[in-house]
Amino acid sequence: MKINSRNLKNSGWSMVNILLYPVAFMGLTPLFINGMGESRFGIWMLLNSYVYIAVHIISFGFSNSITAHVAEALGRDDRVKLFAYLNSSARIISILALATSLLALLAFLAFHSFHSFPAFAAFPAFDPNAVILATLLIAVKFHELLFQSVFKGFERFDLAGQYNILNKFLVLGAQLALVLAGYGLAALFLWSLVINFTVVVIQGLAMHRLVRGFRFRWKRHPAESRDLFEFGFWTWVQTVISVAAYQADRFIVAFVLGPAVAGYYILASTIANHMHMAFGAMASWLFPKVAREKQTPGGETLAWFHTLRGFTTGVSLAAILVAYLAYRPFFSIWLGPDNFPKIDSFFALFLAYEAMLILSIIPQFYLNGMRMLKFITGLELMYKTGILAGMFIAFTISPTGESLLLGQIAALVLFMPVEFFLVNRKVLRDNPLSETITTMIPSLCVVGLILAGMPLVTAGLAITGAVVFRLYYLRPSRFKFKMLTA
Repeated sequence: MKINSRNLKNSGWSMVNILLYPVAFMGLTPLFINGMGESRFGIWMLLNSYVYIAVHIISFGFSNSITAHVAEALGRDDRVKLFAYLNSSARIISILALATSLLALLAFLAFHSFHSFPAFAAFPAFDPNAVILATLLIAVKFHELLFQSVFKGFERFDLAGQYNILNKFLVLGAQLALVLAGYGLAALFLWSLVINFTVVVIQGLAMHRLVRGFRFRWKRHPAESRDLFEFGFWTWVQTVISVAAYQADRFIVAFVLGPAVAGYYILASTIANHMHMAFGAMASWLFPKVAREKQTPGGETLAWFHTLRGFTTGVSLAAILVAYLAYRPFFSIWLGPDNFPKIDSFFALFLAYEAMLILSIIPQFYLNGMRMLKFITGLELMYKTGILAGMFIAFTISPTGESLLLGQIAALVLFMPVEFFLVNRKVLRDNPLSETITTMIPSLCVVGLILAGMPLVTAGLAITGAVVFRLYYLRPSRFKFKMLTA
C-alpha cells in the first residue's frame, strides 16, 4: 500500500473532520446539559439545526456545484474557466451573505419592536437575540462553504478538514467556557460568529495561495453563473428534500413532545447524523474524482462506483454493528443512569435507520459526478417522500419519538430496494433484480438484529450479512483495492 495515497488521505481527513468534533461534543454533552438545563439545551440544539438547514437551503446547491465545476476545469486544465467559475461563485455567495445579513437586521428590528411572539410561548428558554446572531452566523458560513468547496474541487480534503476542525474546536471551547460561566444562548452564538468570521478569513487567504494567479473580480460571468445555477438547482432540490426528510422529525418532537424530550432526540439524531456524514466522508472524494475522470478518455468511472460502494457499505455496517453492541454501557457512563433511558430507544432505532440509509451514499456521489442530475434528484424525491410519509403515518397512529423512527425505517426498507433497482438498471445494466436483492441483504440483516434484540438472532443475522457481503461486494471483478490506494 502506498503511504502517500491521495485517495486514502482524502478518506482519512474527511473522516477525521466529521468524527473528531462529535466525539468531543459527546464527551462534553453532560456539562452542557447540566449547565444549560434540558429545555435551554433543547433550544440550543434546535437553533444549531436552524443554522445548518438555512445554510444548505439558501446556498442554492452551490457547494456541490462549485466543487464539480472546479474539478471539471482542472480536468480540462482550463485556467480561464477555473478563474471565471471562482469569480462567479464568490460574487453569488457574497450577494447571498449580504441578503442574509439584512434579514438578520430586519429580525432585530422586529423582535425589539414587538413584545410577544405567541409561536414561541411554549419555549421559555427562547432568546430572540440568539436567533439574530445565528442568522448572522449563516451569512458568514456562506463564505466558509465557498472556500471548503474549492478545496474539495482541488481534491485537497486535508485543507478542508484542517480548517473545519480548527473552527469547530475553537467554537466548542468558547461555548463550554461560556456555559460554565453562566452565560446564555446569545453569548454562545456571538462568540461562534466571531470565531467563524476569523477562520473564514484565514481560509480565504489559503484558497488564494492554492489557486495561483487568481484575483477576485466583481465582474459578471453570465455563462459560468448559468452553469453554476443549472447544476446547483438539482443538487439544491436534493438538499431541500433531504432537509425535509432528515430534519422535520426534530421539530415535530420539539413542538409536540416538548424541548426537554427534543434535546435527547436531537442528541441521538445528531450522533447518528455525524455517523452518516463520516460514512459519506470515506467516499466524498468520489464526487470530484468522477467529475474530473469523465473528462478523461477511457476514465474508469464504473470501477470507482463498485469499489467505493463495497468499501463504504462494509465499513459502515461494521461500525453500526459495533455501535449497537457497545453504546448501552458507554452511554450509561457518559450521560448517567438517570439520563440514559431518555436516549436509549432513540439511538438504537437511529442505528437501524442508518443501516438502510448508507445505501444511498455512493449512488448520490456517483450520479451527481456524472451529471445525471434529474435521475438522482428523482430517486432522492422518491425515497425521501416515503420517509416523510412513513414518519407522519406512524406518528399519527402513535405520537412518540420511537414511532417517528419506526415509520422512517419502514419507508427505507420499502423504497431503498426500488432506488437500487433503478440505479442498477441504468448504471450497471446487469440483471438488476438479482443485484437489488443481493445488495439489500447485509443492511436488512443489521436492521433485523437491532429490532430483534436477541443474542441468537443477532449472531445469526450478523453472520448471514457478513457472508453475503463478502461474496457479493468484495468479488474481485467488482472491488479494486488498488484504486483506493492510488
